[in-house]
Amino acid sequence: MRKLFSLAACALLATLVAGTANASDLRGRVAVTGRVGVINPANSELDVPGVGTLVVKTDAGFIGGGGILFGVDDNIAAELDITRSSFHAGTYGDAEVTNLSIGAQYRLPERQRLVPYFGGGLNVLINDLPHNTSETVLGLHISAGVDYFLQRQVALTAELNGVEAFSADVKNYNGAKVGSFDPSNLSFTVGARFFFN
Repeated sequence: MRKLFSLAACALLATLVAGTANASDLRGRVAVTGRVGVINPANSELDVPGVGTLVVKTDAGFIGGGGILFGVDDNIAAELDITRSSFHAGTYGDAEVTNLSIGAQYRLPERQRLVPYFGGGLNVLINDLPHNTSETVLGLHISAGVDYFLQRQVALTAELNGVEAFSADVKNYNGAKVGSFDPSNLSFTVGARFFFN
């Protein structure tokens, strides 16, 4: 967390020294992104013999990670992201989900250093529960965000991302199914994007 604040402070200092930002030429540019935020996960299900299926309520949690962005042309970029989220999942305990995401962004033309964008793509969700095992599942995401360019190489970013995924079977230590874990979620993150060229 300290590193992120240090990087943000450096970016702000660079803005005071640098002139006007120009982010309109995206084609061929490569950027690395770091982000942190909050996640609102979907509820899951627990199978109770003799009772039926019960809803397992989840709490909001923390998400963090980063990725790489590559400009395909002036408005379209390909992105690869890896995030890790942690949240309390009721009777399943503290769940952790690693999200490997590949997708594309459509970036609107720059206006006063602001570049809004929309994106979507495919997700691989690796689920980790403390007392049970859970499958790795696939999902899809859509996102909307904005980059604020401090200078040509540095942008602050904020993003809203929704993931819809298949439910994963939850099995106990004997291998018997005890319920379903749904890694679908809605997250809001803030961070920084650093362009290399």
